[in-house]
Amino acid sequence: AELQPADQDAFLTAMEAGKVDLPNGVKGPGFFGLLLQNTMEGFFADPVYGGNKDMVSWRMLGFPGARYDYRDHVSKHNQPYPRPPVSIEGSPEWLVKR
Repeated sequence: AELQPADQDAFLTAMEAGKVDLPNGVKGPGFFGLLLQNTMEGFFADPVYGGNKDMVSWRMLGFPGARYDYRDHVSKHNQPYPRPPVSIEGSPEWLVKR
């Protein structure tokens, strides 16, 4: 059965606090810590590793990704980076012959 968002939050909060344990002796706080770690790794990882599909989290944060050179923008504090992020795999625009 699916839980409503408020019930999901309550369940995760209870698990983190040690009020919920899982089958086979799995402790809630330990599982919650692993779940949180894996979620953050997927959120921040390069899409080549299977998370962060289409670099959505990088776009949300304004992270340039694996760009080789963005020195011209380093001194522009509190200004969003104007170019889209680039994965380790590169960018489709790099494949265009000029």
